[in-house]
Amino acid sequence: MAGWTDPRREPTPEAGADLRRLALRQAGYFTTRQAQRLGLTAEDIGSRLSEGAWLRIERDLFRLAAFPRSDLEEYAKWCAWFEGAAVVSHQSAAELHGLGHLHPSFVHLSTQAPAPAPTRRLALHRRELRAEDYELVGTFGVTTPLCTALDLASGGIAQDLFDEVVSDGIAIGRIDREKLRAECIGRPQQVAERIEHALDGAT
Repeated sequence: MAGWTDPRREPTPEAGADLRRLALRQAGYFTTRQAQRLGLTAEDIGSRLSEGAWLRIERDLFRLAAFPRSDLEEYAKWCAWFEGAAVVSHQSAAELHGLGHLHPSFVHLSTQAPAPAPTRRLALHRRELRAEDYELVGTFGVTTPLCTALDLASGGIAQDLFDEVVSDGIAIGRIDREKLRAECIGRPQQVAERIEHALDGAT
């Protein structure tokens, strides 16, 4: 049609500003889906990459080139990949909270999202979390120390490692002894016994 131009060929200034605001909430990261929902096309994405304004980090995951880096990049980027539908949990959460010395080989995330893990570097735990089960650390969520201890009590880490997590949490005031004990009610006997063992040894 003569005189017709594709209105999406150039993203509106509002789309660029909206994407930047979104990326700032996600440590500079954003996904292909998020960019497209804001009105940017595959050509727009390619153009920004060629200009050097954006960096391709993983498949369908980008980062504002000018955004400053931090020590928590690995957590922030994978939470951004799940577009806010995942939080750091289990061994990774314990490491972030300074509980124990677990040195996880994977980044552990809890999510309801059905999407498969995009990399073998992730350990996904599919479950629903209550609002009180996690807290914000900068630009992403992480399970609270209490929730983290409960997750690890149900997991496969050795008892002595779990004992150290609980002891550290109590020592720094991030795990309440009585709240953790109360959480034993209704849980499998093995989990309750692991928690009681850890509490008995905590000073």
